[in-house]
Order: sequence, then C-alpha cells, then structure tokens
Amino acid sequence: MKAQFFLLALPLALGVSTREADASMYPPSYPTCGIVDTVSTGPFEIIRNSVDLYDAHALLTIAYRGYLRDMYPDDEINIYVQLNGNDAFLPASAGTNGDAYVMLDSGPRSCVWCSNGGYGGYSVCDGLTFPPYSSGQWVCGDMTPTEEHLFYWAFNEYGAQNAWDIQVAAESHGSWDSNWGWNHYARLEPRLTCSY
Repeated sequence: MKAQFFLLALPLALGVSTREADASMYPPSYPTCGIVDTVSTGPFEIIRNSVDLYDAHALLTIAYRGYLRDMYPDDEINIYVQLNGNDAFLPASAGTNGDAYVMLDSGPRSCVWCSNGGYGGYSVCDGLTFPPYSSGQWVCGDMTPTEEHLFYWAFNEYGAQNAWDIQVAAESHGSWDSNWGWNHYARLEPRLTCSY
C-alpha cells in the first residue's frame, strides 16, 4: 500500500498531474473553446483566452507598450498584476508585437501521453501505475504557486469564469508606469459561451 501511495504521490510532488485518457484522446490542455477577449487600459492590453469554459482553464496575457520600454530592455521590466484581489509582481519577457508581456495559465500544460506499454520515452512516465485495462494516461504540468494565487478568485466552485477585475502597472529600475499610483484598471465579464 505504501509503494502504491508513493507512486501516485510522485507526479504531484514533481509538479505534474496525471489524468486518465478518455475516448477523445485529446490532452487535457487541448483548447475546447479558444475564444479570446481583449481590453485595453492605458499602455496595457489584457488578453484572456478561454481554453475550456467548464474546467477553469484560461490563459491571461498582459502586454505592456508604455514609455518604460523606451528606457529599459523588455526583460528588465516587471509587471504588477492584480486579479480579483490577489496580486503578483512578475518579470516580463520581450514580445514579438512591440511589447513586454507576461502570460499566465490556469490549467494543465506540456501534456505528454504515457502509454501502458511503455512506449513514448518520456521520463515523466517512469514509474507510473496504470489502472487495469487502461491504454495509458496523460501527464501534464500544473500551475505554478504564483498562478494558483492569482487565479484563486477567477473561477467559481464549478470551474466557470467569474468576472475578472484586473489592475496592472509596470516597473523597471525604480521607475513606474502606474497611472500615478492608481494602477490601470480593466474588467473582463465572465465568458459563458464559446461563441461571439
């Protein structure tokens, strides 16, 4: 019993989750919705990609195109994000659209299929125990602790989206672009359907 518990707990300790396959064989990270909502506030564009409306899965991208980019490299800019009251201070990356950005993911990512026959060759599959008669299972990466914190109030107890009240600001080397300390604000209403 202890060995079985250890093998089940190992993927969770490594920051990955396991999911049994269903008839579709699409990975848990597969977009079943894919509707994108955007809103601009000051020098920021806030982009929500609703990956799965019924499984609390969305991507949130904050793109910054403000004056700090004229003074500092994009990878030296930090972005403050507050989503429904929970906040984080995140390092930006250089975007390909003339912006510095951060992207957050509330769901599984980097999923690989672990076959019950031992095929696939992924190290995350080593030592997995498969349910009887199973052909395999998906092993996916999970949210980071920062993402868990930020998305805590983003979805209701059933996995559906809440309204997203978002505040953002940018900082680099002690200089701020923060709407004179008030932060830039935007709201994304809950997406209840995968059509426009």
